[in-house]
Amino acid sequence: METLQTQTRPGLSGTALKLAACITMLIDHIGASCIEATYGVAYRTPPQILQLDRVLRLIGRLAFPIFCFLLVEGFLHTHDVKKYIGRLFLFGLLSEVPFDMAFFKTPFHWGNQNVYWTLALGVLAMALLQKSEDADGNAAWTGRLAALACAVVAQLAGTDYGAIGVALIVALYLTRNDRRYQCILGAVLMLFEITAPLAFVLLWFYNGERGRCPQWAKWAFYGFYPVHLTLLALVTNLLLA
Repeated sequence: METLQTQTRPGLSGTALKLAACITMLIDHIGASCIEATYGVAYRTPPQILQLDRVLRLIGRLAFPIFCFLLVEGFLHTHDVKKYIGRLFLFGLLSEVPFDMAFFKTPFHWGNQNVYWTLALGVLAMALLQKSEDADGNAAWTGRLAALACAVVAQLAGTDYGAIGVALIVALYLTRNDRRYQCILGAVLMLFEITAPLAFVLLWFYNGERGRCPQWAKWAFYGFYPVHLTLLALVTNLLLA
C-alpha cells in the first residue's frame, strides 16, 4: 500500500524567507547599534570601523523588503485582520523602548519609532483598500485616500521607513497577482538603498508555501525583534559605553 507524501514545490518557503529576513536584520542592527550608536560615523571614527559598518548595513538592507512581502502574504491568508493588526501594535509597544535604547541610547526617543508601527499601518492600509474594492478587485478612491493617510501618519510619526515603507507594502498588495510586477515595482521603490532591490531576487523564488512553522516558531518570529533589540541595547549601553 502506497504512502501519500506531501509534495513541496521547489523554491523558498515563507519560513525560509523569514529566517533570511531575521538574519539580515540582525546583521544590519549590529552595525546600527554596536557601531553607529557607539562610535558614530564622524571623521574621527577609525576607517576600519566605518568599512565594517558599511558592509553590515548593506547586507541588512535586504531585510525590510522581505518582511513587507511576507506581511502581504500574511494579510492575504489571515482569518482575522483585526487580530493581525493588534499583534503588530502589541509588539510595536513591546519593541519601542528596546529600539530607542539600542539606536539612540535613551528609553524614549520621540523622533523615530520602530518598524512594527510601519507594518501595522501597512496592514491597516491594505485592509482599507480591500474594504473598498469592487468585484474586480479595483479599490475605490476612498480606499486609496485611506491608504495614503496611513502613509502620511507613518511619515509624521517617524516610523522606520516612514511613508515609503507603507507605500512598498501597498504596492506589493496591489500587484499580488503577478510576482513579476511585484518584484519589479518593489525593486524600483527600494532603489534609494543600493542593495535592497536584491531582496526581490530571493522573493522571486518564493514557492507560495508557508513551510514548517509550528505555533511556538510563529511567536518566536514575532518576538525576535524586541528580544534582539534588547540584547543589542545591553551590549551598546553597558559593554560598549
